[in-house]
Amino acid sequence: MDYYQNMIQATNEKNSFMLHNGIRLTKMERDHAVVEADLTRVNRNLYGAVHGGMFLTMADCASGGAARSNGMRYVTVSNSFEFFRNTKDDHLIAEGWVKSRGTTICIVEVEIRDTSGKVLCGGTFTMFCVGKQDRLADD
Repeated sequence: MDYYQNMIQATNEKNSFMLHNGIRLTKMERDHAVVEADLTRVNRNLYGAVHGGMFLTMADCASGGAARSNGMRYVTVSNSFEFFRNTKDDHLIAEGWVKSRGTTICIVEVEIRDTSGKVLCGGTFTMFCVGKQDRLADD
C-alpha cells in the first residue's frame, strides 16, 4: 500500500474527532485531499440546516489532509471562511488544494459542495508544520 492509501486508512480508523463527526478522508494525493460526510440530524441546527460548525470542521479536515500530503504534520494557525448557501442534501464533499507551501507555513484553499456540485462555502487555511509525520495518534 502506498503512503496516501496508508494515510487514508489510518485517518479513517484512528482519527476519533473525524469519526465522531462522521467525516472520512476519501482521497489524498500530493497537495490535495477530499473528505466526505453523510449528514444526520446531529449535523444540523435547530432549523434543519447544516450547522456552520460542521462546514468548518470538514474544511479544516480537508485542509489538514492536503497539508500533510507531503509527509509532515500540520496544525491550523488561522482561517478565513465564507458561507454562501446551505443545503438539505445529506452528503457533503470538502476539497482542499495547497496554494503555497513553505518550510513551516502551508496555505490551503477549500471548497465544500453538495452532491449536485453546488459550492456551499469555502475559505483559506493557514497551516503550520510541526514535524515529520511518523505515526498517527492511537486515540
